[in-house]
Amino acid sequence: MILYTVTALLLVLPALVSAAIFPPGTKVKMLDPKDFRKVMKSNRTSVVAFVAPWCGHCQRMAPEYSNAAGNLSPLIPFYAIDCDAELNKLLCASQEIQGFPTVKLFPRGGQLPGQKYEAGERTSSNFIKWASRSVPNKIKVLSKVDDIPQWLDKNSDLPRVILLNRDKKFPLLWQVLGNNYHKRIAFGHHSDPEGKFAASLGFTVREEGKFSKVIVYPAGSSVPILYEGGNKYEPLSKYFRSIVDGTADFLKRSLELKDEL
Repeated sequence: MILYTVTALLLVLPALVSAAIFPPGTKVKMLDPKDFRKVMKSNRTSVVAFVAPWCGHCQRMAPEYSNAAGNLSPLIPFYAIDCDAELNKLLCASQEIQGFPTVKLFPRGGQLPGQKYEAGERTSSNFIKWASRSVPNKIKVLSKVDDIPQWLDKNSDLPRVILLNRDKKFPLLWQVLGNNYHKRIAFGHHSDPEGKFAASLGFTVREEGKFSKVIVYPAGSSVPILYEGGNKYEPLSKYFRSIVDGTADFLKRSLELKDEL
């Protein structure tokens, strides 16, 4: 029993030592090779720090990296891999890690090459700027109302979603979602500061303090649907997943109507 306990402790000790580099409550998640493969299979933009627990530069970077992770969570996940752990050595070698810390950003999981951090000092603000600017932009800017019908027709084989807001630019949240669901949902943005386009679709109700609207066009349909959930990452992502996997309420209703015919 004692031998088993000691053996188990030795197995988890590298992860415990590495995790201790980062402050308590950090949003930085430690990865092993299996976890890393899962991250690479996703479409998400993610940041990975390759570290060693004895590395002084890693220890100094840790609070800055952790702060950036907290600021960008849940939009851009931040991870770390302990390259000193035997389990991770082959993985770190495959990533050509030759010094610590090495920080890489993967724009779309393993679909695009990782980009090594070379944006100056390893500060929280630099990490945030670098990561935010590296998210692939898959959003179609629909500057004029006349641009919208053509874009809808061009992408009619996909579900299409349009963000209407008061700004000329779309937020990082929308860019992240557009990247996550690239080739599964077409994403657009239209600046609608006075709500005229939304009103033309019959969507005039505005909640207190809520000016943004997400309009959904199911694949093959020209009938708009107003998304009525929360405008944050988790509810929006859950909603878009339901569109992709066919479990969204409006898709179920459509199937029920077809069955009745």
